[in-house]
Amino acid sequence: MSFGEHLEELRKRLFVSLVAIGVCVLGLLPFKTQITGIYVAPYQWMWQRLFADYLGEVKAEVAAVGTPGHVPTPKEQLVQDLRRERWEFLEKYGQSILDGSFPDEFLPEVNTRGGFQVRPTLVALGGLEDFWTFMAASLLFGLVLAAPIVLYQGWAFIAAGLYKHERKMVLKYVPLATVLLFGGIGFGYSTVVPWGSYFLMKLMNFMQVEPMLSVAQYFTLLLTMTAALGVVFQLPLVMLALQKIGIATYVGMRRSWRYVILGIFVLSAIITPSPDPFTQLMMAGPMCLLYVLGLVLCWRAQK
Repeated sequence: MSFGEHLEELRKRLFVSLVAIGVCVLGLLPFKTQITGIYVAPYQWMWQRLFADYLGEVKAEVAAVGTPGHVPTPKEQLVQDLRRERWEFLEKYGQSILDGSFPDEFLPEVNTRGGFQVRPTLVALGGLEDFWTFMAASLLFGLVLAAPIVLYQGWAFIAAGLYKHERKMVLKYVPLATVLLFGGIGFGYSTVVPWGSYFLMKLMNFMQVEPMLSVAQYFTLLLTMTAALGVVFQLPLVMLALQKIGIATYVGMRRSWRYVILGIFVLSAIITPSPDPFTQLMMAGPMCLLYVLGLVLCWRAQK
């Protein structure tokens, strides 16, 4: 094929891929509530855990109110009365809030009557913020749904220029790369984002700073963390590739484990959006395990 024929082939492959993505995105548009619920779920989990902690704190405060023989001042008596009113609401509805049976339309009452200062929902700072966030999420979801078609089109274009043994090598490692990619995304979605957000919220003094996270800021954090972990989880294959092309050896990587661990923690500090050590440790820990997995793969490949 000439250079022009290659370009024409590439244009056809890209056109089919874009049509597949477009169809999937259009098919997702009627499901705004469900899609929003998927990317908001880690925030809701974090809110539930914070509320459970708050419930225990208020209960302890009410139990500790007053000392024998002490006559409270008018201000102390007012504080005690307000705490009791707050606890009456929390005691009556606290369990239903935790198990999710409390009506969503009355969740703001948890803030006003229960005194819990973390909003149960994200906020939209602009009229179009929620819409554009949903469109970005729909594009990502559509890309995932259309991935089989997109990957096939890309493979059909590239495979024609590869030797038989090269095609076998690609097909051998693509399943593992896919598993590692989705494993990293799942780990970020289910563990790093909710626990990292929870840890950051626990560091706040709600009497000085009121937490208010916008939907765009939260979605950016979620996307950054999951995408970064999806890439980071490819570490074993990167190590195997470096050994295959002769840049590194199994023995050298095994001997340099101290420097690698140090580099992993430095890299975690750089690519983690939130600066807290807890989130960095949650990212560095799996990377250390992936490094061990990479050593195992390189050892087997060397044999």
